[in-house]
Amino acid sequence: MERWNGNELLLQAAEYFKKPGFRRLFEGLNERYQSLSRLGGTINISALTKEESEALEGFLQMNTPEGKELSLSVSRIRKALKNTRYGQCSLEDIVPLVLDGSMISNKQKKEEKNRELEAFLDSLEKSLQGKPVNSWRPFYSLIIADYNRDRPWAEEHIPLILRAVNSLPAHAKEYERLPVFAAGTTGNPHYFDEGKRSLTYLLYGIRHLFGEAGQKGNSAESRTELLYRGGILKDDLYNWVLCFGIRGYLAGGEFHRGMEAYLKNGEPQILTLQNISLLKSADVMEKKVYVVENPAVFSHIVSRRQGNCACICSGGQLRLSVLILLDLLVRNQVTVYYSGDFDPEGLCIAQKLVSRYGDGLRLWHYDETMYYKSVSSESISDRRLAQLKGITDSRLSAIGILLQEHRHPGYQENMIDCFD
Repeated sequence: MERWNGNELLLQAAEYFKKPGFRRLFEGLNERYQSLSRLGGTINISALTKEESEALEGFLQMNTPEGKELSLSVSRIRKALKNTRYGQCSLEDIVPLVLDGSMISNKQKKEEKNRELEAFLDSLEKSLQGKPVNSWRPFYSLIIADYNRDRPWAEEHIPLILRAVNSLPAHAKEYERLPVFAAGTTGNPHYFDEGKRSLTYLLYGIRHLFGEAGQKGNSAESRTELLYRGGILKDDLYNWVLCFGIRGYLAGGEFHRGMEAYLKNGEPQILTLQNISLLKSADVMEKKVYVVENPAVFSHIVSRRQGNCACICSGGQLRLSVLILLDLLVRNQVTVYYSGDFDPEGLCIAQKLVSRYGDGLRLWHYDETMYYKSVSSESISDRRLAQLKGITDSRLSAIGILLQEHRHPGYQENMIDCFD
């Protein structure tokens, strides 16, 4: 009697069913296993080809017309297999060999993916022990989304990004330019450039460690401020403030010599964000600082008041350099007197300052009477007026109502004599 060799017969069965006429049948069996975690249910094959019709008719011992749809239960396929010379082989053994791969159910795939994710997170957790950010959990939603979307990217970059977050200059109470920081922590000076996913993680990490920036949201200004909280200077030489009469203090209470020279000479100066990052404190003689929007008004105030006057020009923008300098002054109980243009943009700046400094800020020459004195013939578009929806301070809202009513802005230059 011929001895049955199971492995040899299984290989013969696989070779037989690898014929093109059986391809869709076995793909259907694999799909059933993926869905049910077992071989069961029904397989549908649409529009049989001639090759499929002939192959399946011989195997199933039933009429399988070309061009027709065929619906087969898995039990019917098992029965047909039993009636062949490969009857001692199981479908579960044949299908993977025919398709050149193991059968894996969706459930098994999910379980395997979860195991791999857990292993990845465990390795992250171990690498973060004893660090400022000592767990991946604050980044959970970001990590899961990126791991599911692009696992190779996540496995390569997330550990690198978290190491960078734990190397922020702010941990050592220092400051560093963004490209220098990126190059030092990742080897790529453009690694944290605008628009990159890595920057999102970095900002998230800074927010987790040091709190939200003063300017909320995801504007360029709020991102720059958030980076500053982490000790990172972004566009530091382009981020400047024009000021007069301000004394700066370094660590240990030492005067900032450059600022002191301008102060003694009675001259205005420009401070970059890099300059301001060196300061530990700032102060003014009369505990009040005037903040205006326009350079011409700034020059007028400085030339007329001189003496102990302190003044800052925002230039119509709330650059981070302006805010950080004001933060230092307000911490020293200096009161901010703000005056800006009577237009939607000016009111929005005033609202941000009111929200940031509260009782530490006074509106100066910024009321309804001054609006009529400063009003121009220029018209304000509906698009610009829409910005007034963000105004919540009642004093500013009253001015906003005048702008909506008259649709003409007012400019500080038209009331410059009021600043004598």
